[in-house]
Amino acid sequence: MIDHDEFGGLVVPFVRRRPVIQDTDLGAIFAYHARLRDVCDSLEACADALPDRPSDAAALRLSLRGVVASHDREEATVIDTLFACDLGDPLTVALLGRVQARRLSDAIHADDVLAALSELSTSERWQPCAEAFGYMLRGVFDSCRLTMDFTELAILMLGTGRLSRSARAMLIDGLCARQAS
Repeated sequence: MIDHDEFGGLVVPFVRRRPVIQDTDLGAIFAYHARLRDVCDSLEACADALPDRPSDAAALRLSLRGVVASHDREEATVIDTLFACDLGDPLTVALLGRVQARRLSDAIHADDVLAALSELSTSERWQPCAEAFGYMLRGVFDSCRLTMDFTELAILMLGTGRLSRSARAMLIDGLCARQAS
């Protein structure tokens, strides 16, 4: 749309306004992150209990599989929708690429843990090396937690000027609460 200036004969294009990001727009990401944090807490408890065999390997495997399977649907879709109009900006492309690379890396490592948990839940006799399995578990939950924080920081950075007060507070409060613990 173009606005014609009657007084100066100038043609001034309207500035395309990007939509404001509300806290409700971030709800799906925060719900997904809450589920993933619960799974990370369970993986951490499993790692802390080693060398004891996890008693709920099947349930843990199902939880982890559910979170990994819904990963792209829950988070990537929302982020891509929020920042689709900014894909011409090199910083946006770089940050979203980094977020996607971290999610892919986490999914690959989670697949390794899923294979080990599958073996644990189907074989009573198989016992993984406690040090190696603990290292594998810690790698997954530490990386997932860092990826979630990085994703929220990227949204905070890329959404500067577009975030509503409540959305900004939601991001900052969540990051600060996790930093304190």
